[in-house]
Amino acid sequence: MKKPDYGKVMKIAAGAGLAMILAERLGLNYSASAGVITLLSIQDTKKETIRVVVRRLLSFVLAMVISAACFSAFGYGPVAVSVFLLMFSTVCMAFGMQEGISVNTVLMTHFLAERSMNAVNIGNELGLLVTGAGIGVLLNLYIPGKERVIRMSQRQIEGRMKEILWNMAKQLTAADQERSNMPSDQPPLTSRLTELDETLRQGEKSAYEDMENKLLSDTRYYLRYMNMRRTQAFVLGRIEAEMSHLKELPSQARPIAELMERISVSFHEYNNAVELLASLDRVTCSMREQPLPESREEFESRAVLFQILLELEQFLEIKKKFVEELSAEEIGKFWKENAC
Repeated sequence: MKKPDYGKVMKIAAGAGLAMILAERLGLNYSASAGVITLLSIQDTKKETIRVVVRRLLSFVLAMVISAACFSAFGYGPVAVSVFLLMFSTVCMAFGMQEGISVNTVLMTHFLAERSMNAVNIGNELGLLVTGAGIGVLLNLYIPGKERVIRMSQRQIEGRMKEILWNMAKQLTAADQERSNMPSDQPPLTSRLTELDETLRQGEKSAYEDMENKLLSDTRYYLRYMNMRRTQAFVLGRIEAEMSHLKELPSQARPIAELMERISVSFHEYNNAVELLASLDRVTCSMREQPLPESREEFESRAVLFQILLELEQFLEIKKKFVEELSAEEIGKFWKENAC
Protein backbone atom coordinates (compact mmCIF):
# COMPACT_ATOMS: atom_id res chain seq x y z
CA MET A 1 0.00 0.00 0.00
CA LYS A 2 1.15 3.51 -0.80
CA LYS A 3 1.58 5.77 2.21
CA PRO A 4 -1.17 8.44 2.19
CA ASP A 5 -0.20 12.09 1.81
CA TYR A 6 -1.64 13.19 5.15
CA GLY A 7 -0.83 16.84 4.48
CA LYS A 8 -2.90 16.79 1.30
CA VAL A 9 -5.71 14.91 3.06
CA MET A 10 -5.86 17.55 5.79
CA LYS A 11 -5.90 20.35 3.21
CA ILE A 12 -8.77 18.70 1.34
CA ALA A 13 -10.83 18.16 4.48
CA ALA A 14 -10.20 21.58 6.01
CA GLY A 15 -10.40 23.41 2.66
CA ALA A 16 -13.71 21.86 1.66
CA GLY A 17 -15.28 22.81 4.99
CA LEU A 18 -13.82 26.31 4.89
CA ALA A 19 -15.04 26.87 1.31
CA MET A 20 -18.57 25.77 2.21
CA ILE A 21 -18.66 28.07 5.25
CA LEU A 22 -17.35 31.02 3.23
CA ALA A 23 -19.84 30.37 0.42
CA GLU A 24 -22.69 30.35 2.94
CA ARG A 25 -21.45 33.59 4.52
CA LEU A 26 -21.39 35.17 1.06
CA GLY A 27 -24.99 34.14 0.54
CA LEU A 28 -24.23 31.76 -2.34
CA ASN A 29 -26.63 28.95 -3.20
CA TYR A 30 -25.39 25.35 -3.47
CA SER A 31 -22.50 26.09 -1.08
CA ALA A 32 -21.51 22.41 -0.99
CA SER A 33 -20.28 22.78 -4.57
CA ALA A 34 -17.61 25.23 -3.36
CA GLY A 35 -16.24 22.48 -1.10
CA VAL A 36 -16.14 20.03 -4.02
CA ILE A 37 -14.31 22.58 -6.18
CA THR A 38 -11.72 23.05 -3.41
CA LEU A 39 -11.24 19.28 -3.23
CA LEU A 40 -10.66 19.08 -6.97
CA SER A 41 -8.37 22.13 -7.00
CA ILE A 42 -5.76 20.86 -4.53
CA GLN A 43 -3.08 19.14 -6.59
CA ASP A 44 0.28 17.60 -5.68
CA THR A 45 2.28 20.74 -6.53
CA LYS A 46 1.76 24.50 -6.39
CA LYS A 47 2.24 25.11 -10.10
CA GLU A 48 -0.14 22.32 -11.07
CA THR A 49 -2.76 23.72 -8.69
CA ILE A 50 -2.51 27.13 -10.34
CA ARG A 51 -2.59 25.63 -13.85
CA VAL A 52 -5.72 23.62 -13.00
CA VAL A 53 -7.49 26.67 -11.55
CA VAL A 54 -6.66 28.83 -14.59
CA ARG A 55 -7.95 26.13 -16.96
CA ARG A 56 -11.17 25.85 -14.93
CA LEU A 57 -11.75 29.59 -15.02
CA LEU A 58 -11.26 29.64 -18.80
CA SER A 59 -13.53 26.65 -19.26
CA PHE A 60 -16.14 28.36 -17.05
CA VAL A 61 -16.50 31.13 -19.62
CA LEU A 62 -16.87 28.53 -22.35
CA ALA A 63 -19.43 26.59 -20.28
CA MET A 64 -21.56 29.69 -19.79
CA VAL A 65 -21.69 30.38 -23.53
CA ILE A 66 -22.55 26.78 -24.46
CA SER A 67 -25.08 26.48 -21.58
CA ALA A 68 -26.90 29.59 -22.70
CA ALA A 69 -27.11 28.29 -26.25
CA CYS A 70 -28.30 24.83 -25.21
CA PHE A 71 -30.93 26.00 -22.71
CA SER A 72 -32.18 28.55 -25.19
CA ALA A 73 -32.51 25.98 -27.94
CA PHE A 74 -33.69 22.89 -26.03
CA GLY A 75 -35.10 24.22 -22.77
CA TYR A 76 -34.18 23.17 -19.26
CA GLY A 77 -34.19 19.38 -19.63
CA PRO A 78 -32.14 16.24 -20.35
CA VAL A 79 -31.70 17.04 -24.06
CA ALA A 80 -30.00 20.36 -23.24
CA VAL A 81 -27.71 18.61 -20.78
CA SER A 82 -26.73 15.96 -23.33
CA VAL A 83 -26.04 18.50 -26.07
CA PHE A 84 -24.09 20.66 -23.60
CA LEU A 85 -21.87 17.74 -22.56
CA LEU A 86 -21.31 16.74 -26.18
CA MET A 87 -20.15 20.21 -27.19
CA PHE A 88 -18.42 21.25 -23.97
CA SER A 89 -16.46 18.01 -23.47
CA THR A 90 -15.29 18.04 -27.09
CA VAL A 91 -13.95 21.59 -26.88
CA CYS A 92 -12.33 21.05 -23.46
CA MET A 93 -10.52 17.92 -24.63
CA ALA A 94 -9.42 19.62 -27.83
CA PHE A 95 -7.80 22.47 -25.87
CA GLY A 96 -6.45 20.41 -22.95
CA MET A 97 -8.93 21.70 -20.37
CA GLN A 98 -10.34 18.36 -19.19
CA GLU A 99 -10.17 19.54 -15.57
CA GLY A 100 -13.02 21.93 -16.29
CA ILE A 101 -15.51 19.32 -17.49
CA SER A 102 -16.64 17.89 -14.13
CA VAL A 103 -16.66 21.17 -12.19
CA ASN A 104 -18.49 23.23 -14.80
CA THR A 105 -20.98 20.45 -15.49
CA VAL A 106 -21.95 20.51 -11.80
CA LEU A 107 -22.31 24.29 -11.96
CA MET A 108 -24.41 24.00 -15.11
CA THR A 109 -26.86 21.64 -13.37
CA HIS A 110 -27.64 24.48 -10.95
CA PHE A 111 -29.13 26.40 -13.88
CA LEU A 112 -31.12 23.28 -14.66
CA ALA A 113 -32.43 23.14 -11.09
CA GLU A 114 -33.27 26.85 -11.06
CA ARG A 115 -34.68 26.64 -14.61
CA SER A 116 -33.12 30.02 -15.20
CA MET A 117 -29.80 31.40 -16.40
CA ASN A 118 -30.02 35.04 -15.43
CA ALA A 119 -27.26 37.35 -14.26
CA VAL A 120 -27.86 36.52 -10.58
CA ASN A 121 -27.49 32.77 -11.17
CA ILE A 122 -24.38 33.25 -13.30
CA GLY A 123 -22.89 35.42 -10.57
CA ASN A 124 -23.69 32.71 -8.02
CA GLU A 125 -21.86 30.05 -10.03
CA LEU A 126 -18.87 32.33 -10.58
CA GLY A 127 -18.80 33.00 -6.84
CA LEU A 128 -18.78 29.26 -6.09
CA LEU A 129 -15.93 28.67 -8.53
CA VAL A 130 -13.81 31.57 -7.27
CA THR A 131 -14.44 30.66 -3.62
CA GLY A 132 -13.64 26.96 -4.02
CA ALA A 133 -10.65 27.45 -6.31
CA GLY A 134 -9.32 30.36 -4.25
CA ILE A 135 -9.35 28.35 -1.01
CA GLY A 136 -7.58 25.51 -2.83
CA VAL A 137 -4.82 27.78 -4.12
CA LEU A 138 -4.32 29.48 -0.73
CA LEU A 139 -4.04 26.17 1.12
CA ASN A 140 -1.62 24.76 -1.44
CA LEU A 141 0.73 27.73 -1.21
CA TYR A 142 2.33 25.82 1.66
CA ILE A 143 3.98 22.62 0.52
CA PRO A 144 7.19 21.62 2.37
CA GLY A 145 10.35 21.78 0.25
CA LYS A 146 12.07 18.58 -0.82
CA GLU A 147 15.67 19.79 -0.86
CA ARG A 148 16.65 17.60 2.08
CA VAL A 149 15.06 14.54 0.41
CA ILE A 150 16.76 15.38 -2.90
CA ARG A 151 20.16 15.78 -1.26
CA MET A 152 19.71 12.40 0.39
CA SER A 153 18.81 10.88 -2.99
CA GLN A 154 21.92 12.44 -4.52
CA ARG A 155 24.13 10.84 -1.88
CA GLN A 156 22.44 7.47 -2.41
CA ILE A 157 22.79 7.70 -6.21
CA GLU A 158 26.45 8.66 -6.04
CA GLY A 159 27.12 5.96 -3.46
CA ARG A 160 25.56 3.28 -5.67
CA MET A 161 27.46 4.50 -8.74
CA LYS A 162 30.75 4.49 -6.85
CA GLU A 163 30.01 0.95 -5.66
CA ILE A 164 29.20 -0.22 -9.20
CA LEU A 165 32.38 1.30 -10.65
CA TRP A 166 34.48 -0.19 -7.84
CA ASN A 167 33.02 -3.66 -8.41
CA MET A 168 33.54 -3.36 -12.15
CA ALA A 169 37.18 -2.55 -11.48
CA LYS A 170 37.51 -5.59 -9.23
CA GLN A 171 36.02 -7.84 -11.89
CA LEU A 172 38.52 -6.53 -14.45
CA THR A 173 41.43 -7.42 -12.19
CA ALA A 174 40.11 -10.83 -11.12
CA ALA A 175 41.19 -14.06 -12.73
CA ASP A 176 38.71 -15.97 -14.88
CA GLN A 177 38.14 -18.54 -12.16
CA GLU A 178 37.59 -15.86 -9.54
CA ARG A 179 35.13 -14.03 -11.79
CA SER A 180 33.08 -17.17 -12.38
CA ASN A 181 32.91 -17.91 -8.65
CA MET A 182 31.89 -14.58 -7.15
CA PRO A 183 31.07 -14.73 -3.41
CA SER A 184 27.39 -15.37 -2.77
CA ASP A 185 27.14 -12.34 -0.48
CA GLN A 186 28.07 -10.02 -3.36
CA PRO A 187 25.05 -9.11 -5.52
CA PRO A 188 25.68 -9.18 -9.29
CA LEU A 189 26.14 -5.96 -11.22
CA THR A 190 22.71 -6.35 -12.79
CA SER A 191 21.13 -6.28 -9.34
CA ARG A 192 23.14 -3.21 -8.36
CA LEU A 193 22.07 -1.43 -11.55
CA THR A 194 18.43 -2.25 -10.80
CA GLU A 195 18.80 -0.73 -7.34
CA LEU A 196 20.40 2.35 -8.89
CA ASP A 197 17.50 2.66 -11.34
CA GLU A 198 14.97 2.66 -8.49
CA THR A 199 16.96 5.26 -6.54
CA LEU A 200 17.14 7.45 -9.65
CA ARG A 201 13.40 7.12 -10.18
CA GLN A 202 12.70 8.35 -6.66
CA GLY A 203 15.22 11.16 -7.05
CA GLU A 204 13.71 12.30 -10.36
CA LYS A 205 10.23 12.33 -8.80
CA SER A 206 11.39 14.46 -5.86
CA ALA A 207 13.33 16.83 -8.14
CA TYR A 208 10.31 17.37 -10.40
CA GLU A 209 7.99 18.00 -7.46
CA ASP A 210 10.46 20.45 -5.93
CA MET A 211 10.69 22.37 -9.21
CA GLU A 212 6.88 22.46 -9.48
CA ASN A 213 6.56 23.80 -5.91
CA LYS A 214 8.90 26.78 -6.34
CA LEU A 215 6.95 29.71 -7.79
CA LEU A 216 9.60 32.42 -7.59
CA SER A 217 12.92 30.55 -7.70
CA ASP A 218 14.42 28.31 -10.36
CA THR A 219 15.34 24.84 -9.06
CA ARG A 220 15.67 23.03 -12.39
CA TYR A 221 19.24 22.25 -11.34
CA TYR A 222 18.12 19.20 -9.39
CA LEU A 223 16.10 17.83 -12.31
CA ARG A 224 19.03 18.37 -14.70
CA TYR A 225 21.31 16.66 -12.19
CA MET A 226 19.00 13.62 -12.05
CA ASN A 227 18.81 13.50 -15.84
CA MET A 228 22.61 13.62 -16.01
CA ARG A 229 22.95 10.72 -13.56
CA ARG A 230 20.24 8.81 -15.42
CA THR A 231 22.22 9.10 -18.66
CA GLN A 232 25.37 7.98 -16.86
CA ALA A 233 23.45 5.00 -15.48
CA PHE A 234 22.59 3.97 -19.05
CA VAL A 235 26.32 4.03 -19.84
CA LEU A 236 27.07 1.86 -16.80
CA GLY A 237 24.50 -0.61 -18.10
CA ARG A 238 26.28 -0.74 -21.46
CA ILE A 239 29.63 -1.29 -19.72
CA GLU A 240 28.11 -4.14 -17.72
CA ALA A 241 26.89 -5.71 -20.97
CA GLU A 242 30.35 -5.37 -22.54
CA MET A 243 32.03 -6.95 -19.53
CA SER A 244 29.83 -10.02 -19.87
CA HIS A 245 31.51 -10.64 -23.27
CA LEU A 246 35.01 -10.86 -21.82
CA LYS A 247 36.39 -14.39 -22.15
CA GLU A 248 39.83 -13.57 -20.82
CA LEU A 249 41.60 -10.66 -19.17
CA PRO A 250 44.69 -9.47 -21.04
CA SER A 251 47.19 -7.19 -19.33
CA GLN A 252 45.43 -4.12 -20.75
CA ALA A 253 42.54 -4.73 -18.35
CA ARG A 254 44.53 -3.57 -15.32
CA PRO A 255 45.01 0.11 -16.32
CA ILE A 256 41.30 0.32 -17.19
CA ALA A 257 40.45 -1.16 -13.80
CA GLU A 258 42.73 1.36 -12.10
CA LEU A 259 40.99 4.15 -14.00
CA MET A 260 37.61 2.86 -12.83
CA GLU A 261 38.88 2.83 -9.26
CA ARG A 262 40.08 6.41 -9.60
CA ILE A 263 36.71 7.48 -11.02
CA SER A 264 35.00 5.73 -8.13
CA VAL A 265 37.18 7.38 -5.48
CA SER A 266 36.74 10.89 -6.91
CA PHE A 267 33.06 10.43 -7.83
CA HIS A 268 30.94 13.24 -6.42
CA GLU A 269 28.64 16.07 -7.44
CA TYR A 270 31.33 18.76 -7.70
CA ASN A 271 33.88 16.92 -9.85
CA ASN A 272 34.05 18.42 -13.35
CA ALA A 273 35.73 15.25 -14.79
CA VAL A 274 38.49 17.20 -16.58
CA GLU A 275 41.40 15.48 -14.81
CA LEU A 276 39.71 12.10 -15.15
CA LEU A 277 39.32 12.60 -18.90
CA ALA A 278 43.02 13.44 -19.11
CA SER A 279 43.81 10.18 -17.30
CA LEU A 280 41.53 8.31 -19.69
CA ASP A 281 43.36 9.81 -22.68
CA ARG A 282 46.65 8.53 -21.29
CA VAL A 283 45.22 5.01 -20.88
CA THR A 284 43.82 5.15 -24.43
CA CYS A 285 47.16 6.23 -25.89
CA SER A 286 48.93 3.49 -23.96
CA MET A 287 46.55 0.83 -25.30
CA ARG A 288 47.09 1.99 -28.87
CA GLU A 289 50.84 1.63 -28.45
CA GLN A 290 50.57 -1.98 -27.27
CA PRO A 291 51.75 -4.79 -29.58
CA LEU A 292 49.06 -6.40 -31.72
CA PRO A 293 47.20 -9.34 -30.16
CA GLU A 294 48.65 -12.79 -30.81
CA SER A 295 45.41 -14.78 -30.79
CA ARG A 296 41.80 -14.40 -31.77
CA GLU A 297 40.69 -14.62 -28.12
CA GLU A 298 43.07 -11.84 -27.11
CA PHE A 299 41.92 -9.73 -30.05
CA GLU A 300 38.26 -10.08 -29.06
CA SER A 301 38.99 -9.34 -25.40
CA ARG A 302 41.05 -6.26 -26.22
CA ALA A 303 38.30 -5.04 -28.55
CA VAL A 304 35.83 -5.32 -25.67
CA LEU A 305 38.23 -3.48 -23.35
CA PHE A 306 38.61 -0.68 -25.88
CA GLN A 307 34.83 -0.39 -26.15
CA ILE A 308 34.61 -0.20 -22.35
CA LEU A 309 37.17 2.60 -22.47
CA LEU A 310 35.03 4.47 -25.00
CA GLU A 311 31.99 4.04 -22.76
CA LEU A 312 33.96 5.41 -19.80
CA GLU A 313 34.88 8.42 -21.91
CA GLN A 314 31.18 8.97 -22.67
CA PHE A 315 30.42 8.55 -18.96
CA LEU A 316 32.87 11.35 -18.04
CA GLU A 317 31.88 13.60 -20.95
CA ILE A 318 28.28 13.57 -19.71
CA LYS A 319 29.41 15.01 -16.38
CA LYS A 320 31.80 17.48 -18.00
CA LYS A 321 29.00 18.83 -20.23
CA PHE A 322 26.68 19.12 -17.23
CA VAL A 323 29.24 21.24 -15.37
CA GLU A 324 29.97 23.43 -18.41
CA GLU A 325 26.26 24.27 -18.75
CA LEU A 326 25.93 25.44 -15.14
CA SER A 327 25.65 29.14 -14.51
CA ALA A 328 27.77 30.89 -11.90
CA GLU A 329 24.60 31.48 -9.91
CA GLU A 330 23.76 27.76 -9.89
CA ILE A 331 27.26 26.81 -8.80
CA GLY A 332 27.14 29.32 -5.97
CA LYS A 333 23.61 28.32 -4.93
CA PHE A 334 23.68 24.55 -5.19
CA TRP A 335 27.30 23.46 -4.92
CA LYS A 336 28.26 25.42 -1.81
CA GLU A 337 31.86 25.07 -2.88
CA ASN A 338 34.01 25.39 -5.99
CA ALA A 339 34.10 22.67 -8.62
CA CYS A 340 37.28 20.62 -8.66
